[in-house]
Amino acid sequence: MTTENWITLTGIFFSATIGYLVKYLLDKKARFSSDNATIKRDMYENYIKFIMSFVTNYQESANNKPRSNSEKEVIEKMREFHRMAILYSSPKVIEAFADFLQYSYKYPDDDGNGAHLMVLVTNIFKEMRRDIGLSNHGLRSGAIRLIRPMINDYDQTISPLEFSLLANAQQDLKNATVKKDD
Repeated sequence: MTTENWITLTGIFFSATIGYLVKYLLDKKARFSSDNATIKRDMYENYIKFIMSFVTNYQESANNKPRSNSEKEVIEKMREFHRMAILYSSPKVIEAFADFLQYSYKYPDDDGNGAHLMVLVTNIFKEMRRDIGLSNHGLRSGAIRLIRPMINDYDQTISPLEFSLLANAQQDLKNATVKKDD
């Protein structure tokens, strides 16, 4: 064998090795992304189920039925979601969740903050949808409409105020964050 043959064989072998390594790394990244997406979907689904059950329990307690979620259970579910979010969620989901909690900490006993909390919760939902690749186009007004099926008088009470609710909630959140930092 001549030197040219060895160079050709070495080049072929080297190219095949590089090609295999690139394919292996791309497959590994795709497998990780797929596994991560599955975990995110399950985590987000569990969080949404919890929030929906919490809303249902709140509505039932307004009708003088006892609540089934204890404060300890709510805190534990929030901590579990936060733990999982740190590992798997995008920064925007974590930030939306933090905004919701910070506002809740700042105004824990404010009976008038229900609309603001609703906006902050729907913002979490919106960021979750974006994180798993779903579009939020057409949801309008900060995606408040994501919880429309849960509120029986939404069209009469909330729909006319969607934009102002979003604007007020964002302003109150900024104020709460500034006061909390002081």
